[in-house]
This record gives sequence, C-alpha cells and structure tokens, in this order.
Amino acid sequence: MDMRVAISKNENDSVELYFVGIEHWDDFDLILGLLQQENNCTILSNQEIIYMRKAELELNKVTFELRHDDMLGNFLYTKDNRHIPLLEQLANQVIESVKQKLRAKGITV
Repeated sequence: MDMRVAISKNENDSVELYFVGIEHWDDFDLILGLLQQENNCTILSNQEIIYMRKAELELNKVTFELRHDDMLGNFLYTKDNRHIPLLEQLANQVIESVKQKLRAKGITV
C-alpha cells in the first residue's frame, strides 16, 4: 500500500501537499483528527461543500488548510511557500500515524 506525501507548487506561490494513499472523502475526518489530536493543530473553521471539504487550521501562528476535493483527494494547502517545511513535517507525521494504526491491526503497509 503506497502512502506518501506529494508536493505541488503552483504558479501563484501556493503549495499543495497531497496525502497519497489516504485520499478518500471519509479519510478527511481521520486526517483532521490526527492533525488536531496528535499534532496540536487548532481548528479555526470546518466547512463541507458539494464535492469539497475545507478546514482552516493553525499551528504555531501558522494558518493553513486541509482540503478534500473529489478529483484531487486530501491535501494541505498554503498560500505561503515559507510554510512548506512545517506542513511537510505535519503531513509525514499523519502518514506515519496512519501506517502505525494499520500495522497494529495486522495490515501490511
């Protein structure tokens, strides 16, 4: 099972960090919970729109979004590319936590 973070840098300097392997609609809640409970992120808002979910979060005075798009999957989003190291660390921690939970259930990852 391939689980990793893929980074997309956009022309407008925004950045998207994709959760490859945990990209489904229902995985959004899992990722949001892990960001809040295991990584101390604060949820500022959480919206569900047709074909999209979006939560605005904050950690260490850095504001960013967790988004789900039916065509793209789940990803962290920021308009400030200076936040890439922090968001990459968070995304990798989420991936590792999911892998540990699957291993605990006897699922090979």
